Amino acid sequence: MRDVTGSHDRVRHIGGLILAAVLAITVSVLINDPDDPTRVVPAVAAAPSPKPEDQVERVLAAQAAALARGDRDGWLKPVAAALRPRYQNLYRSLRALHVSRVDYRITDQKLPVVEVELSYCFAGAACPKDRPKIAQRLTIRSNVIVGEGRPTRLSDLQPTPWEKGDLVFAQGKRVTVGAPPALKGRLKEILAIAESAAAIDDRYAAYVDNRQPRYRLFIATDKLWRTWYGGKATDWAVGYMQPLGAAGADVVINPSKLPGKAALREVIQHELGHVATIGGVTSRHEDMWLVEGVAEYIGAQPKRAFDTYNRRSLRKPTQLAARPLRDGAGDKEVAAFYAQGHFAVDCLVTAFGEPRAMEFVRLRLRLGDELDDASRSVFGTDFRHVTTTCINWMSHQVG
Repeated sequence: MRDVTGSHDRVRHIGGLILAAVLAITVSVLINDPDDPTRVVPAVAAAPSPKPEDQVERVLAAQAAALARGDRDGWLKPVAAALRPRYQNLYRSLRALHVSRVDYRITDQKLPVVEVELSYCFAGAACPKDRPKIAQRLTIRSNVIVGEGRPTRLSDLQPTPWEKGDLVFAQGKRVTVGAPPALKGRLKEILAIAESAAAIDDRYAAYVDNRQPRYRLFIATDKLWRTWYGGKATDWAVGYMQPLGAAGADVVINPSKLPGKAALREVIQHELGHVATIGGVTSRHEDMWLVEGVAEYIGAQPKRAFDTYNRRSLRKPTQLAARPLRDGAGDKEVAAFYAQGHFAVDCLVTAFGEPRAMEFVRLRLRLGDELDDASRSVFGTDFRHVTTTCINWMSHQVG
């Protein structure tokens, strides 16, 4: 994230009628046979109706499959009339986000109340076993969803921007932008900026072998900024990338904190840069210098570090792999950290060229190679030598 103002298990699909295991009940029928007058031929009784619990599972599985194939009527079929507007909006939001798969997993069932996890994946992206999910608490009577309440335990992602179903969307070639109705008037402007940024971010995604089928960007009001994805954003941040595990990542920005188009472009390009470089993997906290440094480098493109405001915040470094920001860091400390990360990556590009610098990023951030191993593999020298080279170079950049 960047401050330019100063700083599952798979749901069981029902492939037919689910039957409880029962003992076969047979009816004896005497057959007059001259060779065996006492032979008995058993006749199997009709199969029993599925249990209510199994019926609920089947109904939810069919509903999820309908959404994935774009069948709105099938999605709404098990929903009571009073809830249909809510489910229509949810359908519209998930389809706008190019969701390709939806699954329900029942976590607790005391009919008529059913606790479920709704997991989802996106078109063209990986759909891992541990895919993103939200928790729901449904009331189901006679196989119809008649109520929805607060689940016993929310997932780590909740509330997601889309689960309330009230967003409006704009679709570009590479980016989907979602906004609350209050920010609908900014969709066209921000989509155009995001599309331009995505063209640059795509280049770096290709460098690190993490090409994105599509980027997702949500713009938030001040109130929603403090609640979406648990309200994890820090006081100094104006945007963040929300990891969704191996399924990818979302980006959220707060445009009210950005002074103009140039700042919007840089923040969006920076956050999409996180998606391009670390989307789908888990980065180590100790690599914050490189995670933020490469995003700063991407966000500033086509400018180099010495042509940006980061030059004013750069302090004389003592190490290339700077320690992560501490909790509660002040504005000046944050600015200095981002500046050093930006110049560190710029140094790698200056000394070794952009393709090799980005290969180092790939080996370290995506494959988890040790710094020294990645450095030797890409730069032909150990990381200590690279550190000395870049500290000297960065020290000459300090104004």
